[in-house]
Amino acid sequence: HLQAILEHRNPWDEKGTINWALAYEKLGMKAEYESELTKLGAEPNNPQIWSVPVITGVTPNRVVKVFLDLGLAVYTYADDLDTAVPTNDRDPKNGSYRVSFKKTVEADSEQKNKSADDLKKEGTKAITLLERLLLELGYFLATGNHLDIKNVTLCAGSRHSDGSVPRVYWLVDGREVFVDWHGTDTRDDRLRARAVVS
Repeated sequence: HLQAILEHRNPWDEKGTINWALAYEKLGMKAEYESELTKLGAEPNNPQIWSVPVITGVTPNRVVKVFLDLGLAVYTYADDLDTAVPTNDRDPKNGSYRVSFKKTVEADSEQKNKSADDLKKEGTKAITLLERLLLELGYFLATGNHLDIKNVTLCAGSRHSDGSVPRVYWLVDGREVFVDWHGTDTRDDRLRARAVVS
């Protein structure tokens, strides 16, 4: 089943293009994607960034279900991410939007050793949990590979219901997409945000 999916994936070209139409088709949101895309406008023509369309109706739980349907193992710490992580700097419940990040497999190296508290003080806008999961899905469908195999994305644009901060990475030993959370003051070399670039 997984091989069949990968045979129809968007080729990973030198520009690192993610086929968002395919991603939203897998999410069961093809019509919503096509409808909202005209409102969002064309994807920025910049080979250095990933532009992520976040369409009203998509949720962390929905993305996790697609991972499981694709045969990926997923660890989420909480059974219901939609409820567990209710606070986000950007939320498609308020309308579809587009957000961009540096096109790197590992989270931003310049954000290492910065906690969510540090980022807030600096005024850095960071990726949300949903945006990170969507990026994982798009990248996996395009390449068959995963993001953050050496480091960890601190999703400082989101908060767990207890105030802590989600993080996402590919747990190599466990062969699974791994989601859990840290305190807002936690920092280390491997824990790095992905900063919004537009």
